[in-house]
Amino acid sequence: MLAGATPDVSAPASPDVAPLLSLQGITKEFPGVRALSNVSLNIYPGRVTALVGENGAGKSTVVKILTGIYQPNAGDILIEGRPTLFATPQSAEGAGVTAIHQETVLFDQLSVAENIFLGHAPRDRFGLIDIGKMADRAREILAEIGAGIDPSHKLQDLGTANKHLVAIARALSIDARVVIMDEPTAALSHKEIDELYDLVEELKAQGKAILFISHKFEEIFRIADFYTVYRDGKMVGEGPIAEI
Repeated sequence: MLAGATPDVSAPASPDVAPLLSLQGITKEFPGVRALSNVSLNIYPGRVTALVGENGAGKSTVVKILTGIYQPNAGDILIEGRPTLFATPQSAEGAGVTAIHQETVLFDQLSVAENIFLGHAPRDRFGLIDIGKMADRAREILAEIGAGIDPSHKLQDLGTANKHLVAIARALSIDARVVIMDEPTAALSHKEIDELYDLVEELKAQGKAILFISHKFEEIFRIADFYTVYRDGKMVGEGPIAEI
């Protein structure tokens, strides 16, 4: 169905859990352009929802709405059924929403721990950055995702795959409940992709709600529990992967 006929919009997914985060009737307009038109999206705890669509479908706009960069012109954002508003990226992070982008900005001259906690490092009672606590927490997060990386190492000493793990650790450092993965396999080798899939399974086991954005059908069938399809800024279908 994903590669061919238009899915049935009237037959939404019916999982055994309620959505942790939902978009309902979201519209986003820019001067002369309607990027999103009355779209919906459900992301469930302990599940992976794949957001599928070609370039220009509206996927990036949705990510920016979910992370507080854009605000919708119409529609509702719900967390556990309660309306909310992400007026800033900080408010989205405060609600436990984080995104792992294709090109997360990291700094080679900083340590792994400093990159993970850049902008929100733990502080002591004098308001100074608590280096020890930051290193300990960085080590815990890296261990949670199976990364045997020394948090004191400079980022420039790491390979591409480990830098990607640092970017993931940075996203998870806010104690996220909703994890958005935006084309996360774009720059990874086959081995690294398999390791990413293992990480996704671990995050699912922790009860994280995961939005996995991809245009590769083999990834969607491998990792996702549900799918939502956008086309030209509109939602054209959703459902369980098992029913395709």
